[in-house]
Amino acid sequence: MKKAIFKICVAVLAIPAALQAQQNKLVKSVTVKGTVEFTDPKQAVNKVFLSKDNFKGKPVVVDSCEVGKDNSFSFKIKQDHQGIYIINAMNWDRATFWSDADVTVHMRGYDTSKYKVKIPHYNYVAGSYDNNFVNLRELNNELNYRRMVDEYNMEYYAKKATDTTWYAYMRDHQKYNPMGEDYKIREEVLTKAYADRPVMVYAIRGMAGTQAGTQYDNAMKMLEVLIARYPWLTEAKLLKETIITNKAQAMRLKAGQPMPSVQYPDANGSLAGLEKYKGKYLLVDFWASWCGPCRQAIPKVKELYESYKAKGFEVVSISIDTDKNAWEKAMKEEAMPWEQLLSDNKDKTMEQFQFSGIPTMYLVDTEGKIMERFTGYSDDAEKKIKESLAKGTKAAPAKQAASVPMSSF
Repeated sequence: MKKAIFKICVAVLAIPAALQAQQNKLVKSVTVKGTVEFTDPKQAVNKVFLSKDNFKGKPVVVDSCEVGKDNSFSFKIKQDHQGIYIINAMNWDRATFWSDADVTVHMRGYDTSKYKVKIPHYNYVAGSYDNNFVNLRELNNELNYRRMVDEYNMEYYAKKATDTTWYAYMRDHQKYNPMGEDYKIREEVLTKAYADRPVMVYAIRGMAGTQAGTQYDNAMKMLEVLIARYPWLTEAKLLKETIITNKAQAMRLKAGQPMPSVQYPDANGSLAGLEKYKGKYLLVDFWASWCGPCRQAIPKVKELYESYKAKGFEVVSISIDTDKNAWEKAMKEEAMPWEQLLSDNKDKTMEQFQFSGIPTMYLVDTEGKIMERFTGYSDDAEKKIKESLAKGTKAAPAKQAASVPMSSF
């Protein structure tokens, strides 16, 4: 039954041959039109930025304009060939599109809520058939993210409830379609429907990951097909280089490898590194003031810290905040009793430590070597950290271990 349904879905999504031939032509000029529902009342001028994804890790701003009195904006793109562009409205709202035809988008714009949190907001961009791949994939990511937050919050508050029935149900009840599986099913249908289209380059980066295996091999094969079929798609070649570079960097972050040597400003503006923690077990927590899951994890990390501090366990939090005032405010509110550092280059830090979501945590041993990496702070992550600390602290030396050089790149 599942196979029959899948065949119907693909038939509906299949692109007509005539349309495919038309869209294989290089589009040299595209008009972008849009509106924002809300602007920032505190700003005299509200701006919208247009960036192009170069698949090297950070999109490049190529144009900007002021939001008009009628809340509209527009751009004219001149290009050698179509690619992925990102609209950034007032640094609050975003929309992504494939530039093989004129596009139109109506965005929410500025966040009007009393408590502002920068979370993804889905914006549908009216454009071409290929552009709908971006629309559908962005929607899939958005729904997955919001479901993750909902499930995380439900579990968090269920554990705090005096009536344990709620948490017991969540813990013991088998979900019909687990979140990860639900996301994967939709992603697979999209991939099969658009596998030979140039816009697929937008998805391959995330599909490849950084670990060797079937998933990585399949993604690289798809990329090679795009490179051969669309010689003009220079982004595919750049993406191949980026994936290979990220994989090599991920190998440097595997268990047993030295923790990278880094220095970041502390709360007083002085540069501080991790070398001082040699001889102790160290949890390095990458977080940000605007990250809800990060801040929900802090009380649990405090419990760990109190339980194991006397046994040679330390914590360092490294924020990727770009707003220093927000970072300082969050530090004061959370009152974390360990060292706080602020990344002076968020993009470089995320690339160096190979993460796109936070909290991301690295557990480091007394010799400065990576023991474990955790994406998010779950019960399973906490269990593994406690097990590692319990084993390690029993054999931990009373005196600080001899200095071992940490890797630097």
